[in-house]
Amino acid sequence: MNNNEFIKEIFNSEGIDQVGFSKVDHELGYAISIVFPLSRYVIDQITDQPTFEYFHHYRTVNAYIDRVLLRCGLEIAKKGHKYICVGASQSTGGCVSYFPHKTAARLSGLGYIGKSCLFISEKYGPAVRLGTILTDMPFEVGTPLNKDCGSCTICKEKCPAMAIYGVNYHQGITREEMYDANACSQYMKSQFQHIGRGSVCGICIKNCPKHKQINNQ
Repeated sequence: MNNNEFIKEIFNSEGIDQVGFSKVDHELGYAISIVFPLSRYVIDQITDQPTFEYFHHYRTVNAYIDRVLLRCGLEIAKKGHKYICVGASQSTGGCVSYFPHKTAARLSGLGYIGKSCLFISEKYGPAVRLGTILTDMPFEVGTPLNKDCGSCTICKEKCPAMAIYGVNYHQGITREEMYDANACSQYMKSQFQHIGRGSVCGICIKNCPKHKQINNQ
């Protein structure tokens, strides 16, 4: 069994079928990405604001991802390799994560980055949460997809914070050129404080055509 198969077997046993591998700009060298689908029903209940059910679902999925990442990390350590788990909502402050999940997941070929800065999974669309493990365990890595959102600007039109600029992702573009993370965060805190203390929204996910397309399959 090679390293890719070893890792996939661990996550498959936890019900996670989307696992990718990439070379990344980090001293450990490699990243393992997992994609966890959110409940389509829960996402579809979002209107012009998130729901309590979405907040609880979001938090529960994050906790589950963190647990399975740690389980995998422990197995990697038993093989004599180093690892660090990047939790589902890990942040170092200022809307910045220790390492961006979307970067690794895109490089692995599991999907692409949309105009909303959401990760668009090939299998599940935008209604997903991501987890990442950085490690020095070597893998056969995936190939990034050559895809973007084309001319669609629905997420920009629907965003109540006006945080989405409607620009397609390309290699080298910064998040700030596509999306105002601070505007998104401040809007959630000011408008949705009564739901999850202003930590979730989901309007762009619910309105993305890729989500509607997955729902209709």
